[in-house]
Amino acid sequence: MKTPLISQMRYSQADQTPHSHYHLSCEMVFVSAGAAEFVIDGKSYVAEENSLVFISSYEQHEVRVRRRPYRRYFAMVQAAEVERAFPSSSLPGIFQNRPQGFSHCVSLGGAAPEPERLFARLLAEWDSPAPYGEPMVRALLEEVLIHVYRACPQNFAPLETGAAGRVREVQRYIESHFAEDLRISDLAKAFYMNHCYMTHLFKKQVGYSPKQYLLLNRLSYAQELLENSDLPVSQIAFQCGFGDANNFIRAFRESFGLSPSQFRQREGSRP
Repeated sequence: MKTPLISQMRYSQADQTPHSHYHLSCEMVFVSAGAAEFVIDGKSYVAEENSLVFISSYEQHEVRVRRRPYRRYFAMVQAAEVERAFPSSSLPGIFQNRPQGFSHCVSLGGAAPEPERLFARLLAEWDSPAPYGEPMVRALLEEVLIHVYRACPQNFAPLETGAAGRVREVQRYIESHFAEDLRISDLAKAFYMNHCYMTHLFKKQVGYSPKQYLLLNRLSYAQELLENSDLPVSQIAFQCGFGDANNFIRAFRESFGLSPSQFRQREGSRP
């Protein structure tokens, strides 16, 4: 049953053309055969059989097939829905937070019995209209995350309390309001935190400064609009929270190495 937790899921063994991109959703890729190199925000990993890769909604990434046949399951996961499904758990943090020592690629070979069967069940439940499909998808996703935690506990920031808990609230606020005229100093005041202290905790917990995180959310949304709409660049800049088109074009070029118009042309020419 297609659920709010997972917006898309499928199995594939087709080749893919390497290109650098973002998604609005978080991506989870389980490699069942072959190998692929994932370059995620400049970090390179080779994901082999029984490896699981986590890519957040704001991480630029590229995939190159290294050994064929390259077979994988991939799911587009809604991080906010996962948090709502597991509100008192640190497990959802793997989709967005990047604490020190984090690895995007985790081997499940010794951590989970028959991990491919687990993903096959998850896909079958997600794609089925069977009764109680949504709670079954939730249970299977939780099982996946528990196996990942046992294999790589450093990938999960501790459950936040106190000031760290307020940092998570700031993170959620940025994710929901990035298109608005946000100032980090105003956020610190709104959440009753010292600006410098909040910035320090935010970077430690999330892996990016609040300013960087705000920009990444805006650029991620801009990329989606460039690919999936005919809106002019100036309007996209406004809808993503940039003060003017020039600031947007400059930030986009610095992140991707090409202008928004060039990016749109490149993506439109892909088969």
